[in-house]
Amino acid sequence: MENMNINFIETILPILAFIFILFIVIKIFMLPINMANNKNLAHNEIMTIKILTWCGLFAGITWVIALCLAIAYKRCN
Repeated sequence: MENMNINFIETILPILAFIFILFIVIKIFMLPINMANNKNLAHNEIMTIKILTWCGLFAGITWVIALCLAIAYKRCN
């Protein structure tokens, strides 16, 4: 019985750790889009940030550019 509990913990703990790390990575990845939405930027500015963010999956530098744009763009009233 004790061996079964150890196997259960050894199986579930890495899976939960992977899910937690994946959640954090997704939150960080979506940061420029969330910032743009919270600032109520114009539609074309938000679309630019979204495109650059998703292109960041293939070329990481575009994610950094999207983050800089999300910080630099002025709030739309």
